[in-house]
Amino acid sequence: MLKVAVGVIKNQRGEVLISKRADNTHQGGLWEFPGGKLEAGENTAKALKRELLEELNITVLTSTPLTQVKHHYSDMSVCLDVHTVESFYGDACGMEGQPIKWIATAELKNYSFPAANAAIIEALNLPHYYPIVDDCIGDEREMLSHLESLILGGYTMIQLRAKSFNNTDFKRLAKQAMKICKQSGVRLYVNTSIKEALEMNFETVHLSVKEMMGMKKDFSLPEGVLLAASCHNQQELNVANDLGVLFAVLSPICQTQTHVGIKPLGWQQFGKLVKNSSLPVFALGGVGPEDIEKAQLKGAYGVAGIRAF
Repeated sequence: MLKVAVGVIKNQRGEVLISKRADNTHQGGLWEFPGGKLEAGENTAKALKRELLEELNITVLTSTPLTQVKHHYSDMSVCLDVHTVESFYGDACGMEGQPIKWIATAELKNYSFPAANAAIIEALNLPHYYPIVDDCIGDEREMLSHLESLILGGYTMIQLRAKSFNNTDFKRLAKQAMKICKQSGVRLYVNTSIKEALEMNFETVHLSVKEMMGMKKDFSLPEGVLLAASCHNQQELNVANDLGVLFAVLSPICQTQTHVGIKPLGWQQFGKLVKNSSLPVFALGGVGPEDIEKAQLKGAYGVAGIRAF
């Protein structure tokens, strides 16, 4: 698998820089986030600094991990280690004659990118809140009502989880929930198996720990399908990273009604685990929207929850 360092370079207006691949290269003619493959003995930060100086004539001053994307093309497999470049020195220009543009993240959808870049665009538009519609809320009617109230509240990414439902009832619930979300432009992550999700033509799937741990590292998803995953420890975060999921949820942070008898991680342990992860991580378990600042100070990307939302 080809390891590539990728930079999401941001200017003071919050725009990101994209460049166009030469027609005679792999995935030629498409736009991309600049970067290049790691050379022997290089880590991602060093490779990114070298590549951006060569390609754009800028010197990276600071960068932080954003996400890691693994993608299997028909002719090759790539692992994109993506860093956000917060500060740099110099005026970016196409040193190899490649066109470059500064654009708002909301406009990225209007450009043609290699398939592997789709997850980067998703990560850039990832909201900081991830409410969960769970069957502990009530029956199908009550769950759909809660889903609608979350959408009215402005939440744009929601998980649907109903472990007590049989297969037939869950499929009916999921299809109704997806219809509601599509009408509102909301991302619905369905907590089910990959097999069932693909049978229902869902493109956003939230993996349980059991489902995630049963998958193989070389598992290849159909193009356009995005994964999230539940994790509780370092090993599970490592597996999520190896599988190339878009983001992970780490729990429980505090004692909750959902995790009775399970020792919570606490904020200190949460911070240690998140520090070692290259994925965006949401804090879950006894936390809610009011804890976003505390969670982010500990390294979380955002917060998730059921009753707190």
